[in-house]
Amino acid sequence: MNSNNVLKIVICLQMLALILVAIGTNDSYRLLRWDTLIVTVILASISISSRRYYSGVILILFGFLFNPFNPPSLSKTQWILADVGLVFTLLYWFWDYFNNYHKGLLFEKFVQQYKFPNNDWVLVEHTKDLYKKFNRFVESDSNPDLVFRSRASNKTIAIECKYRSNYWNHRQWGKGIKWDQNRGQRYMNYSNQNNIPVYIVIGVGGNPKSPFTTSFIPIDVIQKEYFKFIPKRILEQYQNLTL
Repeated sequence: MNSNNVLKIVICLQMLALILVAIGTNDSYRLLRWDTLIVTVILASISISSRRYYSGVILILFGFLFNPFNPPSLSKTQWILADVGLVFTLLYWFWDYFNNYHKGLLFEKFVQQYKFPNNDWVLVEHTKDLYKKFNRFVESDSNPDLVFRSRASNKTIAIECKYRSNYWNHRQWGKGIKWDQNRGQRYMNYSNQNNIPVYIVIGVGGNPKSPFTTSFIPIDVIQKEYFKFIPKRILEQYQNLTL
């Protein structure tokens, strides 16, 4: 069983324990406090390392509230409200992590393994989110996710990975993908400064390990023509791009 499945089980068991205590079918309060402290510390550390600072702070506060060493004196009703609040916080954390951040990591792994196999491409750089280590902005964090060099041609390219479960339906432009122009400009600047072509690799549908479609769009095409929204027809046009 991998670590992500273990994490899912831990969160589900913790929510179940909170619900049982809230409805009065379990009175293992001290054990619950220890469980809650451990779970909130683990999830808060994951939140902060993945730049979900608000979630991290909220979980830390719940950890203090449920601490087994010196818990606050609350009424039964107040504790039930705290239990319910933590359940909803865990539900949100579960949804946010496994539907956003974690999916992005899985798609990045898919791109590395299947679109740039080791036999054909050398992985030169991999952006690492160093902010979490130094607690200050690290310029390289805004670079594209991956830099590859072709073993055959020695050509170097940079890749930024984006995965979306579904197309977004814009009332004016139809189906497509939202785009952050400011972030795109940083990739454009990186391309110009390093004289390296940058491609935005966008996976849509299916799951991040095997999306229905994968498009390779040059950053200059996006920045010149599609400031906030990339239409589906453009994504389809660049599905079979040869790098």
